[in-house]
Amino acid sequence: MLWQQTQARRQSFRVFAVDFDGVLCDTAAETGVTAWRAGAQLWPAWQGPEPPSEFLSRFQNLRPVLETGYQAIFLMRLIYAGVDDKTIERQFPQLCIRLLYETACSTAELVHLFGQTRDTWIAHDLDDWLSRHAFYPQVIETFATRVKSDPVFILTTKQERFVTTLLHSRGIRLPGGHIFGLDAGKSKEEVLEQLSRRPLFDGARLHFVEDRLQTLIRIVDRSTLRDVRLYLADWGYNTRRDREKARSIPRITIWKSETFLEP
Repeated sequence: MLWQQTQARRQSFRVFAVDFDGVLCDTAAETGVTAWRAGAQLWPAWQGPEPPSEFLSRFQNLRPVLETGYQAIFLMRLIYAGVDDKTIERQFPQLCIRLLYETACSTAELVHLFGQTRDTWIAHDLDDWLSRHAFYPQVIETFATRVKSDPVFILTTKQERFVTTLLHSRGIRLPGGHIFGLDAGKSKEEVLEQLSRRPLFDGARLHFVEDRLQTLIRIVDRSTLRDVRLYLADWGYNTRRDREKARSIPRITIWKSETFLEP
């Protein structure tokens, strides 16, 4: 009888893994300013602590092309150079490779530069840095409630200390080891596999929420993650074309903010 009760609990057990940027928090404005300040250390012609308003506006509109933080420096560089939006949308990965070669920097150096630029901003004016972010209404409240009842993890390409600082600003504290950021050195697929293998979560249903369609497609193609339920956050950094494509993939459910974390 006890064994049957344990099995029943496991079958109803839910574990949530959630992206941060574009799912919990709109970070595009802060990312654009950080990109400008970091880029100014590579290209001295960039003057002042803030990019021109038209640059920042374009950056925010083009935010869906980014996969990880340091690429923001390259996106701002392309905007500064006058490259049109369609070219950036279609060729961004190739353009990043070209700019990586031109800067003669490694990705590790750019990651360090981007993180260090944020650290400097936070140390100088934490309130200003926090003010450049906007947690999505209703979404962050639902998240704060869910962490009290179910295991919830954050999977992000952001460095963990920045996520922690932002969550603390909203009074949200996750248990140790529940944020997997850039520091972990693992892809989101690898983290999901690690979570799915934990004995504690044996028999649990794992739910993953992401705003980047290509990330979800990589998981769909990974046979070891075939039991993970996948959700595209339609309020995040994705396009109408992304959402249309997602509708054609049976494993992906499109979530609106009002259905967030309500499988």
